[in-house]
Amino acid sequence: MLKRILALFFVLITTIIMNISPVFADYDLANDNILDATDILKPETDIPDEALEYTVTYDEEILSAGTGIITLTFGGDCVLASDIKDRKDQLSFEAAVEEKGMDWFLSGVLSAFEDDDLSMINLECVLADDKTGYKKRQHNFRGLPEYTEILKKGSIEAVNIANNHHLDYSYQGKKSTRRALENAGIRYSGYGYFDIYEKHDIRIGFGGMRETIYLQNPRNMHEEIKKLKESGCDYIVYSLHFGKEYEENHNELQEKMAREAIDSGADLVVGTHTHVVQGIEKYKNGLILYSLGNLVFGGNLNLEEFDAIIARVELYFSNYKLNKTELKLIPIHTSGSRKYNDFRPVFATGKAAKNILSKIATDSQIDISEHMSFKNFE
Repeated sequence: MLKRILALFFVLITTIIMNISPVFADYDLANDNILDATDILKPETDIPDEALEYTVTYDEEILSAGTGIITLTFGGDCVLASDIKDRKDQLSFEAAVEEKGMDWFLSGVLSAFEDDDLSMINLECVLADDKTGYKKRQHNFRGLPEYTEILKKGSIEAVNIANNHHLDYSYQGKKSTRRALENAGIRYSGYGYFDIYEKHDIRIGFGGMRETIYLQNPRNMHEEIKKLKESGCDYIVYSLHFGKEYEENHNELQEKMAREAIDSGADLVVGTHTHVVQGIEKYKNGLILYSLGNLVFGGNLNLEEFDAIIARVELYFSNYKLNKTELKLIPIHTSGSRKYNDFRPVFATGKAAKNILSKIATDSQIDISEHMSFKNFE
C-alpha cells in the first residue's frame, strides 16, 4: 500500500515539473519573439509596488537629463521709483505704492509672467533706505528695499542690473540694491555678476553690460561670455543696455555689440535702455531683441511713449542640444491710463497690438508676428 502511494506521488511530481518552463525560455514561436513580460509575470503579485515605482521614477530621471522645454520671459526697463525731484508729488510712484499696494503694478500683465520657468526684467533703479552715496545726475531713481515685493508679486524671479541708474547712489547704492535682491530671493546678473539657472540638468547662464562699459574695453564682453561658457552653460542670455533713447531704429553700434555677443558664445541678446520697441534679428544661431521698451516705469510721471513688448522664449532641448526656439511677442502699454502714468502696464489688443508689432517689423530684416519659430542648424 505504501509503495502504491509513493508511486502515485512520484507520477504527480513528474507531471508538475514537465509543465513548468523557465521564463526566459517562453517564446512566441509564430513571431520568434520573447513574449511581453505581462504575458509571463503579473506585476501586482510577482513584483512589489515599491520596485515598480522606483524603476519608473529612475527611468524618467535618466530620460529627462539634458532634454526638455525651458520657458523664459523678458520684460523691459523697470524703474521702481520716481525721480528724486518728484518723490513727494501726489502722482508719484511712491504715492501709488501707498495707495495701491505692492501687487498693483504688475497685476495687469501677471499672466505673462506666472506660468514660465524664469521671468527677467531690467531693474533700472537703486533700492536703498536713504540717500547715502547720492550723486547729482540728470535723473536719480531710488526705491525702497521692500519694493522687491513688487517684483515677487509680479512673478519676476530675476533682474539685470547692468544699466546707468544702478550707479545713481555710488557704491553704497549698488551694495544696498544687491542686498535687497538677495534678501528677497531675486536673482541678478550684470556688471560682472553672473547667474546660472538650471532645469533638466540644462544650465542657462545670464550676464550683461552697459554700452559705456563696452566702449571702455570691448574685450570685456567677450571675456564675460567666455566665463559663462567655461562654467558649463548650455545656453547664454546676455543683456545689453545700449542705443539712443527714443530712437525706434537700432543703430550700428547696437548691431556691432549684439553680433559680437553672439560671436562670443551668447545665444540670446536682450536689449534695453531706449524706452521704445526696436527690431529683432536672427544672427547665425543666435537671436537678438534690440529693445523691449518699458515695463513698470516710475521714472517719468508724464509718459509720451506707451508701446512696449514682453518677450517669451521657449527653448527646446534634446540631449543638451538646442533644437528649436519659439518666440512669442506680447504687445503691452506701459500705463493703463493715457492721461498720466499709472505705473501699471496692460496688454495691448486689436489695432494697438498690431501697431506695436509693425514698429518692430520696421526695424527688422525678418518677418515679424506674435509667434515665431527658429530652428538651429548646427
